[in-house]
Amino acid sequence: MRVRLDPRQWPGRVVPDTDDEIDTAVEAVCLRANWPDADRSRVRGALVPWFAEEWCVDAVLAAVDVKPDGSRQGRPKDRDQVAHDFLRARLRAWTGLGGDRARPPLAGMTLGQWFRVNRRNARLNEPRPAKALSEAGEQAREQSKAQVRARLRDPVERSRERARRWREALDALLVPGLPVPTFDDSRKLLVDRWMPKPQVCAHCGHGQLPMAA
Repeated sequence: MRVRLDPRQWPGRVVPDTDDEIDTAVEAVCLRANWPDADRSRVRGALVPWFAEEWCVDAVLAAVDVKPDGSRQGRPKDRDQVAHDFLRARLRAWTGLGGDRARPPLAGMTLGQWFRVNRRNARLNEPRPAKALSEAGEQAREQSKAQVRARLRDPVERSRERARRWREALDALLVPGLPVPTFDDSRKLLVDRWMPKPQVCAHCGHGQLPMAA
């Protein structure tokens, strides 16, 4: 089955094989490199030998920027250089003395392999059907719904519930064995409580009068 992909959607890691795939990959290179006026036939002639060596679009575009040792290719010497001459000049760094082409900087795959990987990823990421809850799960869900309904009750009920929680929190502060304080205890004045009278020395304040000469 022959599949015609949009050049804008051509997978960068796919090594084109058929004539249709090569045409699509060439157009993808021109689009991604922003070469709208490039001569497609000459760009195709420059790239076909590299596609034959299992180079993909991503590998070609990476080789345009860097050399095999990882250093930058630098700026083009001639700004008016056409696309296919620019490609040949940049890819020359990836060609040995004997004309052998280096291994691609990025590994590629066939279009069939790419489709299989996509189908596998789609199966792994597709939503799974919900499983029936067990009895414990059903009880937990009902309890959760009950809690939500409790939070949505009328304001009077919420106020009573809040007062009940406060009362329980205050009761937890009581000291075991001691009577529970009442409001009457808080109303008692300090003068109503018995306080011991201060002990004053009997001789304080008694001074001797000076003797008349």
